[in-house]
Amino acid sequence: MTSPQPSEAEALDLARRVGAAMYAEDAASRDTLGMELVRCEPGHATMRMAVRPLHLNGHRICHGGFIFTLADSTFAYACNSRNHNTVANGCNIEFLRPAY
Repeated sequence: MTSPQPSEAEALDLARRVGAAMYAEDAASRDTLGMELVRCEPGHATMRMAVRPLHLNGHRICHGGFIFTLADSTFAYACNSRNHNTVANGCNIEFLRPAY
């Protein structure tokens, strides 16, 4: 026998509460890097980060590591949005070409 599935509204409410709770404890993303949780829904999340001087590389553009960190943090919120403690098993990002 399977447990009953939450309604869409219940799942959305849970995801928002989980996202808010995670964000409250996520000093690295929130305070150190200045990331903002825009939206957290079941299986989905949106974050943004204003590029500040500390994010710039020697070319005066956002360092790829910070872009990767933004993607990784967003992935964490999406994966945990159903209130199951989850960490990534692996992740990679391909930069296809330089930006000019």
